[in-house]
Amino acid sequence: MSRHARVRFGTVLCAGLMLQACLSAPPPAATPAVFRTAPQDAEAVRGFAREQERQVRACPAVHACDRAHYVRALAALYEDRMVAVKHFRAAASAAPSGPYAESSRLWIRLLEENRSGPGRDADLLHAAERVVREVLEREAAVRTAVGKQEDGQAVHELKRQLKEREKKIDELTNQIDALMRVDQEVKDRIKPSRPAE
Repeated sequence: MSRHARVRFGTVLCAGLMLQACLSAPPPAATPAVFRTAPQDAEAVRGFAREQERQVRACPAVHACDRAHYVRALAALYEDRMVAVKHFRAAASAAPSGPYAESSRLWIRLLEENRSGPGRDADLLHAAERVVREVLEREAAVRTAVGKQEDGQAVHELKRQLKEREKKIDELTNQIDALMRVDQEVKDRIKPSRPAE
């Protein structure tokens, strides 16, 4: 085997072994949630988090990203501390002087400092959880209200379209009736006269 072939073989072997090592490495473990979800709320929290994740992905096209990341971070407090920190950082960097920046920085500080002491500042965390729950409930109520408003607008638009179609149907029906009368008149004029017997 030539020197060049050995180098190529060694490179391919190293690349393969590195790929195998990366694939066999366990995924990073999720960090514990900051707040515990009540069993009856677990599915609602997961659903809300999924909806917020969609909002985050769509934020450049729809609205400012700082709000989307901030609300997603609040929802992540019930899932994974590091996901929450990631979204708080994104909210603060999306609009450094925006309405969510200072609050996001405070949350980051609280979450990073509170890593070491699980029982530390329990009252503060309890109060923060109440605030987060209220914000998330308000956000869900706003989404529901906006959805109902959009549904109402859609119903109004459908009714308008239905009236337009009914008007068009009436016009077409009148035209068909007129054509049938003309056709009948033409037939009456053309009727062959019967020979007298």
